[in-house]
Amino acid sequence: MKVLKYINLPEHTLISGQKHATQLSYQLFGCALNTAPIVLVNHALTGNSNVCGETGWWRSLIGPDKTIDTLRYTVLAFNIPGNGHDGNPDNLIENYKDFVARDIAQMFISGIKFLKINQLYAIIGGSLGG
Repeated sequence: MKVLKYINLPEHTLISGQKHATQLSYQLFGCALNTAPIVLVNHALTGNSNVCGETGWWRSLIGPDKTIDTLRYTVLAFNIPGNGHDGNPDNLIENYKDFVARDIAQMFISGIKFLKINQLYAIIGGSLGG
């Protein structure tokens, strides 16, 4: 598995009006960031940011010489905050009812801005991520 990277989103305001400090985790695959077209992969409810490689949940679709060719594209995958993929109990969300899909989308947009990404080539996802 590729190493998780983190973006701190201090005092992020949720749609509910609640303030929440979030550590947004993500993984990058393929070409270096901002050197190739970027494909954002939103994971399904039970998935995570590990989208390719031996244990990747989309390993049949994403990788070298596959449909989403990591020799040609940069693949970015955020984890839905609180999904537990990073193994850090401090990042779990106890009051999940404060969060709605729009909050997650806004956090991902904040992550994209933090990474200085001006354009995405494609956004894909399955299930909840689609």
